[in-house]
Parts: sequence; structure tokens; C-alpha cells
Amino acid sequence: MRSFPPVSYLAGHTPQSRVSRYFLVCYLLIILLLSFYPFSGWRYNGEPIFAFYSYPRPYYFTFFDNFANVMAYVPLGLVLVQWMRRRWFAWPLSVAGGVGLSASVEFIQQFLPDRVASNLDILANGAGAVIGATLALFIGSRSWQRRWLVFRHNYLVPSAISEWGLVWVGLWYVTQCDPSVPFLGVVVEAVALPQPFVSPMANARLFLDLLESSGVALHLLGLAMFVAILVRHQRHVVPAMFGTLAVGLLLKLLFAGMMLKRAEFFAWINENVVIGALAGLLLVAVCARLNRRLRALLGALSLGAALGVSWAWPLAPQLSATLSLFRWQYGHLQHFSGMAALVGDIWPYGAIAMMLATVFRLWEE
Repeated sequence: MRSFPPVSYLAGHTPQSRVSRYFLVCYLLIILLLSFYPFSGWRYNGEPIFAFYSYPRPYYFTFFDNFANVMAYVPLGLVLVQWMRRRWFAWPLSVAGGVGLSASVEFIQQFLPDRVASNLDILANGAGAVIGATLALFIGSRSWQRRWLVFRHNYLVPSAISEWGLVWVGLWYVTQCDPSVPFLGVVVEAVALPQPFVSPMANARLFLDLLESSGVALHLLGLAMFVAILVRHQRHVVPAMFGTLAVGLLLKLLFAGMMLKRAEFFAWINENVVIGALAGLLLVAVCARLNRRLRALLGALSLGAALGVSWAWPLAPQLSATLSLFRWQYGHLQHFSGMAALVGDIWPYGAIAMMLATVFRLWEE
């Protein structure tokens, strides 16, 4: 039977975990992006600004709205308790923090034309914070703490980048939750009216295909190298890279099943994605045994090149043109897709920054 170091040893001989703090920062970012997207059209409607707090229950909200609002704040309540290290005041402050954040968000939403400020949302969000904070009291036990410390000790690089990177990988999963965007894709082909553009190649169709395939390959290689720099031992590098990709693929399948019409289940994949993914996997296999700094450099260059592909893409995607693929209502779809797109825009820059910091050894070991 394999033995692990006792939790007292790990707690005393390893750096204090900051993963809850990092997760809190990223999750707050997601909540704010989802709550205020598309960040335009701000106006004052003339109603008393605090009146909505006492409005009667709105009749037009559905079970989906309420369930989503509850679940959205469960992770927030959980991580707030963990961040405060389960002190006696952690539970009430976490619940109060969740309710306060929700009340503030709803207050600001009344100035957005595409949003409706609702006291029911505050109640649902508060219920989610209560559930999350209560759940944290159980999973924050000594046995769970020991599991995390053992996992970090055995599998992650002993550096601050490992915990930041782990949270950043979780943020990458958010970018894969929109099934109208190709898996690992950095571009989205417009399906609306034809858009004229100037192609540097005589065959414009081939130019678009090459851009899409190369974007997928570069994205895959950059992600794999990013995951690789977080892993402590070489023997775990390949399973970590392919495990991350497998979870991302499962998420894409899950959200495709939930959001897309049955006939459009595979709208997120095409031959260019397959070709790009195969090319990316081949590159990963060739580069898997590079040392950590070279992986970081290669990953940063790959994601930088993938950004270049997205900038060179000449077509502008239109959400309204993809509505026929979905079963969701337009409002839900707009907010969800907007959040995934915004996180996708931010994610490469954070990953590149961490990998460059690894190259220049800016992280404390």
C-alpha cells in the first residue's frame, strides 16, 4: 500500500495554498462578465433606482433562470469559505458577500437595456451562496485538505505558477462551453451573408481553411505546453496534457447536447478542426520531452501565433446567424456566448504571461 506524507508534514514543509484566492479572482471575473455583457447602451430609465428591491415576484422568469442563478453562486460561496480558511465568521461573511455582490450586480443591471433588475435573482443567488458555503464546511475538512496537499506535492511544480495555472486551465474550460465555436478553434466562420475580403492567395477558400486548421493546431500545442509546465514529473506530463484535452472535449459534447438542436450536434467540429487537431497532436508528441523552460517558450510562441491567426481572420462572426443551431432563447444565448468569447479573448494573454515568466524564471520555486 502506498503511503503519503502526513498532512502536518505537508502543511509545514510546503508553501501555503493560494488556489482558493486565485479561483475567487477568476470566478468574480466570470460573474461580472456574464452579468454585464455586452457592456453597451447604458441609460437611466427614469424609475426610482431602489424600487426593484421591493417589486413583486416577476411572472416571466422560468425554472431555467432560477436554477442557473442558484448554481452560479454555489462556487462563490464555497470558495469564499475556503479563502477565509473556515474560521467561525467564514460562513456568515460568505453568504453576506454573495448576497451583497448579487444586490450590487442587479442594481447596476437596471442601467443596461438588455438586462432586467430582479429581486428574485438576488434571492436565487443568495440561496446559491448558502449552498456553496455549507458545502465548503464539508469538503474543507482535514481529509479533503490532505488530499489536496498530497496532490499538489506529488503532481504540481512547487511554484506559485502551479496553482495560478491550475485555475487558468479551469478558465480555459469556460472558453470551450460555447458549442457554436469549433473545439480548440481561434476563429469562427461566418454563416450569415457572404462577407467580401481580400485573400493573399488565389484560392480564398484554401486560405480560410489553412487559417482555421493552423489556429487549431497552434491552440492545441500552446495549451498542451501550458499544462506541461505545471506538472512536476516528466512521467505525468503526457497524461496531464491529454487528460486536459479530453475533459475539454467532453465539455464541448455536453454543452452541444444541452444547447444545440439534435440535427446540429456536431456543429462545433469540421474537417479543418480535425486536420488542425491531428497536426497539433503530432507537434505535442514531438515536443513532449522538452525541458520546462523550452516548453514554456514554445507554448508562448504557439499561443502568440494563434492570436495572430485570429487577428488575420477576415470574417466577422454574427451571433444572430447561429441562432438556428440552438434550442436556447436569444437572451440566454447572447449572455452565455458573450461570456465564453470574452474569457476566450483574455485567456491566451494570461497563459502567455505565465509561460514567459517561467522562461525568465520570475516565479519563486
